Amino acid sequence: MAAPKGHGSDSVIRATAGKIERIVAKVLKDVKPTENEIAETTAYSNDIMGRLARAAPKSIEIISAGSVARGTQVRGTSDIDIFLLFPKGTDRERMEKDGIAIGKKIVSRARNESYVIKYAEHPYVRLILGDSGTKADIVPAFKIKHHSERVTAVDRTQLHNVFVNSRLDLKQKDDVRVLKAFLRAHGIYGAEARTEGFSGYLCELLVAHYGSFVSVLKGATGMRLPFVVDVLGGAEHHGTSDAATAAVRKFDKDFIVIDPTDPNRNVAAVVSDESLARFVTVSKMFLKAPTASFFYGARYSTAYSERKVAKLRSALGLDIYVLQFKMPDIAEDILWQQISRLSVTLEDALRKNGFNSVVSLRNVSHGSAIISFFLSSSHVKYSIARGPSAFMGDSIEKFLSNHRRSLGTMFDGDRVLSLEQAAYETPVALLKHMMKRREIFPSYIDTRSSRLYVNSFPEDTAKMLYSAFVRKTTI
Repeated sequence: MAAPKGHGSDSVIRATAGKIERIVAKVLKDVKPTENEIAETTAYSNDIMGRLARAAPKSIEIISAGSVARGTQVRGTSDIDIFLLFPKGTDRERMEKDGIAIGKKIVSRARNESYVIKYAEHPYVRLILGDSGTKADIVPAFKIKHHSERVTAVDRTQLHNVFVNSRLDLKQKDDVRVLKAFLRAHGIYGAEARTEGFSGYLCELLVAHYGSFVSVLKGATGMRLPFVVDVLGGAEHHGTSDAATAAVRKFDKDFIVIDPTDPNRNVAAVVSDESLARFVTVSKMFLKAPTASFFYGARYSTAYSERKVAKLRSALGLDIYVLQFKMPDIAEDILWQQISRLSVTLEDALRKNGFNSVVSLRNVSHGSAIISFFLSSSHVKYSIARGPSAFMGDSIEKFLSNHRRSLGTMFDGDRVLSLEQAAYETPVALLKHMMKRREIFPSYIDTRSSRLYVNSFPEDTAKMLYSAFVRKTTI
């Protein structure tokens, strides 16, 4: 007797669903903090809050915030966020100054604690427990009940706490942990400039909207840009709908997750096109052929990186150019943004001079930064300057006048081109010239002590290069 139509596909779907459920259960065991870790973190957080309460005026409310307070932290990352909420109307400069003073006051040398002053929109104290390396950020902010009362960006965090804890049950909080592990394995968890990925709060909102980890992935597979998630309204908008068009006009992004605590904020603002594309792609891949490997990242070793890079270069048939700089101890977000801008400037100069970068990479590690280019051209004799259209008034005459010494002029459609003697015949010549242009480099980079390597690298440089290549080219 023939099986009913669709019976086979239904059994495949059930089998796949069962496999996904088993994988998620396994991953959760690996990423959920142990009872001991939770107890230690809670005890230490309560201890710090008690000390702060004794050191701060009664008018300042002290709350736990972040993933620890919301029960969505991942094992080994149970760092603590504590907010000192000053009354509205407090002078902002006074709030910042007093917040720092209170945070510093409770540091206990007897407990082997130390501190550093960190900076976001305004300074805060990061307390470090020496024995375990546990960090506790003590952040001054203003007490608010509505986003319209906000003075600083961090004031919203207290509202995030209330929303997440009111919307997510314990199972969904575990799903947030699994989602974080999934994103981290593919290099797209975190809102830092280096990652341009999904923040913890964004993960929480996506689970709140879709209901579960698997549903978040299913939502990603059907995503069409522009795509807008209205968590508070329980709605999605995409394509050319009026709501999607209005949101894109307002936020100037194609992927928008509206903050339920502040309708004027896009929580997904920092998610890059590449990070979103990776998320959509790996979500489709996992749901189609689920394996636990999707949660544990690319498996590779940086041992013998010099040999591995040489083998890679031979396989690609490209020349590899690496600029290496010494970096000071400054905020990584600032450092990464500036290195990224410098990389774009150098790549643009290479392209304009006839050297096309097939792959460009950057990395920062242990006080050193690299910018690298895999180039298909290592020697050019000419370059092409693109001029204006013949129909742009007198512009073409001015262009021809300025290019009298060209090797020849011609038209590409209605635009004039000038064939020029190459200003720089090799990438080395161009990059050395660019390294002399102090204005394009961050002030803290000493280009005199910087190095330019071509095709052959010391092992420490090769490790940075190889790890950046694996992260960039692995999906």
